[in-house]
Amino acid sequence: MSDGIEIDLSEARKSAELVRDVLRRLRSNFDLTPYEFTRSVRIAPGEIPHSHPTLTLNTMIRGEEQLLCTYLHEQMHWYVTWYSYANRPGWQAISEAIKHMMPSVPVQFPQGAHTEASSYLHIIINWLEVEVAAALLGRAEAMKLAAENFVYSGIYELVLQDWNNLESLYLKHGLVPIRPATEFSNEDLLLAARQDEAEG
Repeated sequence: MSDGIEIDLSEARKSAELVRDVLRRLRSNFDLTPYEFTRSVRIAPGEIPHSHPTLTLNTMIRGEEQLLCTYLHEQMHWYVTWYSYANRPGWQAISEAIKHMMPSVPVQFPQGAHTEASSYLHIIINWLEVEVAAALLGRAEAMKLAAENFVYSGIYELVLQDWNNLESLYLKHGLVPIRPATEFSNEDLLLAARQDEAEG
């Protein structure tokens, strides 16, 4: 009781604990360590999931596999941030090539990521998310989940349509195969923790 009003947080706590338990179960069922570039996770019921400064999940989960993909998505932001500083020439080449391949990208919610720069970034992030999910769930399931995703739906559509060309681009510049988090030095992890990607 505070200031004459009683506030019940039990449902918010229960929903956060459910996400925590599902994430723990996913980590038990799958070896996620190669893709965990941060081990600090917040669960904030009303927030939009985001990667930095602390990987944050909300409680609007539609299923365990969807939560897994969201978690991997935010981890890929950490990986891409590292790559953008560790390999600036590759980062710049990838950024320029994607803009040439895709002169326009969706920016309006839910198809896009609110700004053109963020939507172009998510052409990379979303591809990596699907690639990692495919390693864990199988490619058909990973692509099905991406195709059904409401948020960034237009970006997922572009990624799936141009999958092979994007894969060739990422391979050419060493973005993939994904360097496992287990091989990252402390210096690498500090780069991954930066708030924004390097300017491309």
